[in-house]
Amino acid sequence: MKEMLKLNILEKLKGDIFLIAGDASPRKFFRFRNNKKHILVYCEKDKKNNLENYIKINNFLIKNKIKVPKIIKKNIKKNFIIIEDFGNKLLKNQIENNVKKINFFKKIIDELIRLQNIKLSKIIPKYSMIFLTKELNLFYDWYLPEFFSKKKIRKIKKDINLILINYLKKTVKLNNVFVHRDFHIENLILHKSKIGFLDTQDAVIGHAAYDLMSLIDDVRINLKKNQQDKIYNYYVNRVKNIDKDFDFHFHILSIQRLLKILGIFVRLFRRDGKKKYLKFIGRTWKLIDLRLNYKEFKFLKLFFNKYFTKKIKNKKWK
Repeated sequence: MKEMLKLNILEKLKGDIFLIAGDASPRKFFRFRNNKKHILVYCEKDKKNNLENYIKINNFLIKNKIKVPKIIKKNIKKNFIIIEDFGNKLLKNQIENNVKKINFFKKIIDELIRLQNIKLSKIIPKYSMIFLTKELNLFYDWYLPEFFSKKKIRKIKKDINLILINYLKKTVKLNNVFVHRDFHIENLILHKSKIGFLDTQDAVIGHAAYDLMSLIDDVRINLKKNQQDKIYNYYVNRVKNIDKDFDFHFHILSIQRLLKILGIFVRLFRRDGKKKYLKFIGRTWKLIDLRLNYKEFKFLKLFFNKYFTKKIKNKKWK
């Protein structure tokens, strides 16, 4: 009996669970062989964010009638929670080869607007400049060392931040809606004919453009420019009293997020040995270039063209 108590939950349930596809976090997900309604989420690192915050945010969203997995059982001390299993109908798989994919995106936008209309709570942190800058530093700290010396990195960072940080300061003044913060296609799922949200633990109070641009500029799915525009216009036409500078904020937040993603993908590769995200780096740069074409980003674009050549953008990762 004493030996059994020493075993962790994975050892205790060894014959009853099996590992399913994970994500970029340190969490591991397991399905029960004889219970298709529940998933075991196991995490030893950063439990506050990956387990505690997940529970807190999901319970908040459930109270607001937003479709997210219910928490069935929790034991943070022992590194696990058990959640409702929403199945395998990820919207990515529903959309990829569907000629009517825009209709799916319209339904997603309708759910996003519902999400943005819920009453906010003090339990949700604000997307501050400190937060945004820390994320941006992932690009400088992980992606740039692949190509430049420390001295050159300091110069590039200074030049880009001189413009980019001032632009981002304008966006935080309008942080007034619930932001999922990881609102890409792999975190959306069909469950009982309704769209559900996964991975809510990073939610913040932020700008209304953030989740929209995360969806439209998702590096995991190749939307054409005209498709991106249709989704964007659908959102803008559905929301009342949209800010006059919304388009500006959409573009600058997209650039910030895409730069962060470059840093995260390289960190996952170099630090964690996860190679599968490297294949998205080319698409990430194409989206950055697209957003840099925005009319007000002339000088920012000049810096990017100066430092980041086609050779850098098209690097073959090993």
